[in-house]
Amino acid sequence: MVGLQRESRSFHDLDGVQQALGGFFPALRYGSVDRASVSVRMEVATADRFSFVDAAWDVPGAAITGSSDLTVVASGGRGYRLSHGRTEIDPRHFLAPAEELAASWETHHASIVVLDLAAVEEIARVASGDASLRLRRTGTAPLSPELAVYWATLLRGIRSTLDASPEMLDEPLLAEATFRHLATAFLHAFPTNWLEQADGRKGGSAVVRRAVDYMHAHAGEPITISDVAAAAFISTRGLHYAFTRDLGESPAQVLRRIRLDGARADLLAAGPEATVAEVARRWGFAHLQRFAEAYRRAFGENPSETLRR
Repeated sequence: MVGLQRESRSFHDLDGVQQALGGFFPALRYGSVDRASVSVRMEVATADRFSFVDAAWDVPGAAITGSSDLTVVASGGRGYRLSHGRTEIDPRHFLAPAEELAASWETHHASIVVLDLAAVEEIARVASGDASLRLRRTGTAPLSPELAVYWATLLRGIRSTLDASPEMLDEPLLAEATFRHLATAFLHAFPTNWLEQADGRKGGSAVVRRAVDYMHAHAGEPITISDVAAAAFISTRGLHYAFTRDLGESPAQVLRRIRLDGARADLLAAGPEATVAEVARRWGFAHLQRFAEAYRRAFGENPSETLRR
């Protein structure tokens, strides 16, 4: 699929609603719904490997459902109740289980993100270093209130960007980056066996190796820590945790050290026309005085001394 496909529809028949939502919730079964008064509005935006669905019910009803993909829902409404088995679910943000998700409402609205399970699983395998990982849900609630806010903020930013510039997904690199942002945010915010697997197999070390390799390959370019995190299939918060755990340094400290090493190598190999400012800029140091101070702390001499050798 190329780009972002949008569709907006209104339904006044239950069969039409079930058919429209059935692709996202194959196990959907409606209970006490007055078929004669059905009124549902739905907007769907579909891209490669993910979809956004917004739906609103204006009449009372009940349903039992589940999702075979990775489906995150933010919902609410008058008289709205949600449960999985005997467990009540906070509807503000939750990961839909595969089955037995029960809801009842007087009015109901939902904002839904559907991620392709196989595609997210592949990212989880690469990030954990476990090629045999089978991704599975281990709960419904976000892993913490902070991660729920993180997910909601990232999602709001992506949707706002796509509303303004839907054509950006026509570019394969931008489409890939958008999906990776969603997938890595999901893996860190919602309960799956991925984090358990990563910890058990020291997946953080695989993440660190991938991130450091990326830093070495692109240190001479204007990359940010967010770029490094995206290349390592992890959130910036997760990257910082993995670096401090495995290396005792932050990602920013490691990137600065790699750039300083590159600058020193260039200074040692420089010809008579080279300047310290030119080398510093080449390695991403815009402030010459700060570069000189960092260089002196790292190597015990001024960059100008290295250049004169």
